[in-house]
Amino acid sequence: MSQPTDVQVEVANTETGELVHSWTVAAQPGANEVRWNGLGSGGVEAYGSYSYRLSGQASASATAAPGTEASFLYADHLFPIRGRHNLGYTDTNNFGGGRNHQGQDMFAKCGTRLAAARGGRVQFAGFHSAAGNYLVIDGAETGVDYVYMHLLEPPLVNTGDRVFTGQKIGEVGETGRATGCHLHFELWSRPGWYTGGEAFDPLPSLERWDAYS
Repeated sequence: MSQPTDVQVEVANTETGELVHSWTVAAQPGANEVRWNGLGSGGVEAYGSYSYRLSGQASASATAAPGTEASFLYADHLFPIRGRHNLGYTDTNNFGGGRNHQGQDMFAKCGTRLAAARGGRVQFAGFHSAAGNYLVIDGAETGVDYVYMHLLEPPLVNTGDRVFTGQKIGEVGETGRATGCHLHFELWSRPGWYTGGEAFDPLPSLERWDAYS
């Protein structure tokens, strides 16, 4: 069996062939795992199809031989409600909604798992008389704050914690000033939630995330 050697890994956009990131995986005994954090030279890469390309020598037991490609779908967000849901029953559930509504109300059974739509750092986590159990996550590399309200129980993360995309943060609830089990979800521009940023309509993003996740 040949000795393991360093391998150069490249990530490319499958549709354009553009190289977005490359790095060297140092040789070490046993199986080697390759991970990409979704960042390219210009920041977070767009949703789409990408591929790993390997170059260099490898041991005889390698499962991905140099010169081969492994394609995958990359998505920078995940739809936060991880179960059956409704994006809103009436216009009053939408952004604006005739009542200066600053987010989107999405309905699901109480207890349905909630995941972080985008990983980052928790800016606030606690309870508010109107928001109920809530949390605000500063989305990594986005400049956007992600707000989740009316959770069933206190959030599973604390202020200052780092969270990853898809991590469970709580469950759909009805706490605070809420009617029916639902998630009130907001997106805020930089510098953030009630710190100089502005809320903007999250529905187009939610519909896109819902379509693939």
